[in-house]
Amino acid sequence: MPNIFSNRIMSELSLGLDWAAKRHHTIANNLANIDTPRYKRQDVAFPETLAKEINNKSPDFLFRRTHPRHLPPPVNTSLAVTVDRGTSHRNDGNNVDVEAETVELAKNTTYYDSLIDRTGAYLRMLRLVISEGRR
Repeated sequence: MPNIFSNRIMSELSLGLDWAAKRHHTIANNLANIDTPRYKRQDVAFPETLAKEINNKSPDFLFRRTHPRHLPPPVNTSLAVTVDRGTSHRNDGNNVDVEAETVELAKNTTYYDSLIDRTGAYLRMLRLVISEGRR
């Protein structure tokens, strides 16, 4: 019997949820350090890193299955935290903009909530299939 939690859909939903959770933590950390002199804002660059790896066709990123019975490649969960050292909004060197961080936090919360909804819908569909449509 195949493991329903190791398929591609669940792996991608899980990776998206991991990224959103780490990004939420990073944005909250930025907001907590709003008054810390010389603090530089941080962000989690997963989508940018993924696009770069796909465009560069990095050998570390591209996995190939040479036989249908081979196990699928593990999902790369490296979520790089980047530091924005190029800007400064205040004389003390801190570059955290509370309005921008609040907007990013709201966007990230919406993204996370939509992934939770999609995961729930997928699991409800699996439950329906497993029970053969009976309630």
